[in-house]
Amino acid sequence: MLKRSEILDVAYVLLLERGYDGTSIQDIIDRINATKGCLYYHFKSKRDIAIAVIQEIIKPSYINTWGDAYKAEDPIGELCLVIDKVYNQKSRQLAKTGCPVGNLVLELSAKDKILSKHVNEVMILWQSFIEKAIKAAKSSGIIRQDLNTKNVSNFIIGSFEGCIMLSKSSHSKGILENCFSTLKDYLNSLRNDKKHS
Repeated sequence: MLKRSEILDVAYVLLLERGYDGTSIQDIIDRINATKGCLYYHFKSKRDIAIAVIQEIIKPSYINTWGDAYKAEDPIGELCLVIDKVYNQKSRQLAKTGCPVGNLVLELSAKDKILSKHVNEVMILWQSFIEKAIKAAKSSGIIRQDLNTKNVSNFIIGSFEGCIMLSKSSHSKGILENCFSTLKDYLNSLRNDKKHS
């Protein structure tokens, strides 16, 4: 029998490529070459599959990528390294399909309260990781003390998502690279000494 994780991996790719509304149960079945019975053995509905994708693939990915930035000796430098890592590992995909969380926020926020709640949990978690890193940098005297950590972290996320959206719109890795570079310049501009790490 097909593994649950295999269904989720395929569903994740389809959600990226086609969106939630554009992905049907039949699309998933066709892609994995399985029966409806096999899929319904693991999941009750398309919504259940989407929730599992959010909780078991997308959320852990954000935890692994952003969750430890605050632990670094230089959290600002670490956030810049994370941005570089995202670009180096995912720029081609992001320029083609966009950000999984950003896509789902745009598509579902006004349509499906249950799915929107799960996506928003990831956004809140992501924001908390960045704010934690900004607070750590502030406590260490790396950045200016007058900065509002919540506002700064929200701005970073908004800029990060905006960069990906512009890149997806034009299918351009170059736009993503330049935009991410400007975002890193902003992060480094927060430093007390204004020197890049």
